[in-house]
Amino acid sequence: MNSENQNKIGAGKLSRFERIEKVPLLKMLLYLSMAGMGVLFFILIFIFLSDLGQLPPGKSIALPKLFSVSTVLLLVSGFFMHQVPDFYKQDDLVRMNRRLLGALSLGVLFTVAQVVAWYELTTQQVFFKGQTIGTFLYLLSALHLLHVAGGLAFLAFLFLKNNRASKDPIRTLVFIRDPFRKMQLEMLRSYWHFLDAVWIGLYFVFLFAL
Repeated sequence: MNSENQNKIGAGKLSRFERIEKVPLLKMLLYLSMAGMGVLFFILIFIFLSDLGQLPPGKSIALPKLFSVSTVLLLVSGFFMHQVPDFYKQDDLVRMNRRLLGALSLGVLFTVAQVVAWYELTTQQVFFKGQTIGTFLYLLSALHLLHVAGGLAFLAFLFLKNNRASKDPIRTLVFIRDPFRKMQLEMLRSYWHFLDAVWIGLYFVFLFAL
C-alpha cells in the first residue's frame, strides 16, 4: 500500500534526465555553447593572470576609463533585455519593442566604447603584439566583443520582426501565439545575461590585476 502511494506521489515528478530531455534542442545547444565559451574565457583569464609578472620593472597599465563606462552600458542593456520576455507574455509588443530597441542601442554604444578603449590602450603604448599582457587585454576584450556582435545581430533581427508585427493586428496575434518566438526571446535573454556575467568577470580581473 505504501509503495503504491509512493508511486502515485512520484508519478508527477520528472527525473533529472527526463527534464533534460524536455529541453528544446536549440536551447540545449545554446547552453552547451555558453558552457564551452565559459571554459575558454576561464582558461584565457588563468593564462593572463599567470603572465602578469612579466611586466617590465616600473611599467604599469591603467585601466581604460571607457571599460567602466561600457560596463554600465552593458548592465543597463541587460536590464532592458530581462524585461523583454515578460512583456511578450503580457502581449505588449509596443513596450517590448522599446526594450529591444533600448538593449540594441546600448549594445551598439558598448561596442563603440570598447573600440575607443582600445585606442586608450594604444596611447599608453600597449599594443597587441610585442607584449604578452597587451595581447591578452586585446584578445579577451575582443573575444567578448565578438560574442556581443553575434547577440546584437540576433537582437536586431528580433527587433525588426517585432516592429513589423506590432503594426498589424493579425501579425501581432500570430507573433504572440508563436511558441518559437517565445523561446527565441528567452534564449536571447539567457545569452545576454551570460555576456553580462562574462564581462563583469573580465572587468574585475582587469581592474584588480593591472
